[in-house]
Amino acid sequence: MIVEDQPIIADDIAIYLEQMGHEVVGICDSADQALAVLDQKEVSLVLLDIKIKGDKDGIQLAQLIRQKRAVPFIFISSLYDKTTITRAKNASPSGYIVKPFKDEDIQVAVDMALAKVQIEPVSKPNTEQLNLFVRNNNAIVPLDFNQVIYVEASDNYSIFYTEEDKYVVSQTLKNVEDILGDQGYCRIHKTFLVNLRKIDRIEHSVVFVNGSPLPIGKVYRKPFMDRLTVF
Repeated sequence: MIVEDQPIIADDIAIYLEQMGHEVVGICDSADQALAVLDQKEVSLVLLDIKIKGDKDGIQLAQLIRQKRAVPFIFISSLYDKTTITRAKNASPSGYIVKPFKDEDIQVAVDMALAKVQIEPVSKPNTEQLNLFVRNNNAIVPLDFNQVIYVEASDNYSIFYTEEDKYVVSQTLKNVEDILGDQGYCRIHKTFLVNLRKIDRIEHSVVFVNGSPLPIGKVYRKPFMDRLTVF
């Protein structure tokens, strides 16, 4: 989607994007019009001017977009004063193109923005092949790995926590990580392996998993954050 209140510039951008093989789902000149298109169409990237029609500028529009949808955006503007750049940076754009621009500027910015949010195909967990069982008293019982909230290391043992119970297994956390690492689990600390699907929120160096606060170790922070797609 293109948000630009100068029709000639908007048309030029649209033509070049289509030559690149992209589909332009809407050309808007105000925040209200852009938000209406966003509600109706599937949008994967927004190119928006900072000075647009209406009572909201492009930076305010970008903040509204972030509240509605996880859609990346690129600012296009002739403004590059310190105040504008600071406001733009605080909105966390995927790029900033300064007018006047060349077609190549659009191509590079769009390609890089889409590359940032492109998610590598991840094979879905094959529950028919991965049959997880644990010992419980004198029995061996199945355990749905999707229901495990996190796993805690305890010497050479590991404790699987679910919402209703916990299971102690005679495996090191490293062995458990090797088995469940490609099933949506990630090591965040030398003591903890978390189910990424159970994360409530992340604050500073703490992960809240199903209400439980777990620390993020310095060594594990970057690999952990690399597993997440953050907009």
